[in-house]
Amino acid sequence: MGRAPGLPSPRAALTVEVALGISGRIGSGKTSLAVVLAERLHCPRASFGDYVRTVATDRGLDASQREVLQEVGDDLIAAGWDAFCMAVLNSAGYSDGSVVVDGIRHADAAQTMRKLVAPIPWRLVAVESEDATRRSRLAARGLDDAETTQADAHPNETGVASVMASADLVVSSQSTVAEAADVVTEWLTMA
Repeated sequence: MGRAPGLPSPRAALTVEVALGISGRIGSGKTSLAVVLAERLHCPRASFGDYVRTVATDRGLDASQREVLQEVGDDLIAAGWDAFCMAVLNSAGYSDGSVVVDGIRHADAAQTMRKLVAPIPWRLVAVESEDATRRSRLAARGLDDAETTQADAHPNETGVASVMASADLVVSSQSTVAEAADVVTEWLTMA
């Protein structure tokens, strides 16, 4: 199947200004996709997970423990979405223009990011993953089935389904990261 004349290769650098939120369950491939998309957009990648790990470490906590990260995330949410989201953007060196925001798990986070990056258009991409694939990835990170089930039950994870349902685009993590990034890139060039 050929490409329509005049359409750029999906792997070419994008020139469109956009703020992309990446949502998905733990182990779905959000971060891998976000890294590739930030490279293609030549923009910063802001990450809720990276920021929460940094805050945990700064507090002298064990940032390798999911329960610790979830508690720190809860504290940051309690302090207010505007402050939390702005801190995530600032931690990536974002000031304006395109940005990829990894780890959108709450509708309030998506709405706040939309407001903070305006007038840059905000688009939300959900990464779907089959449960067996996701659990296999998490096992490779050292989480057994019981720990994955426990992590999935935390309120910071249970809201992900509603966020994903509101996504502008859904991609499958069953494809390669490059293929998923191609889908997003092509979608952005058509939008």
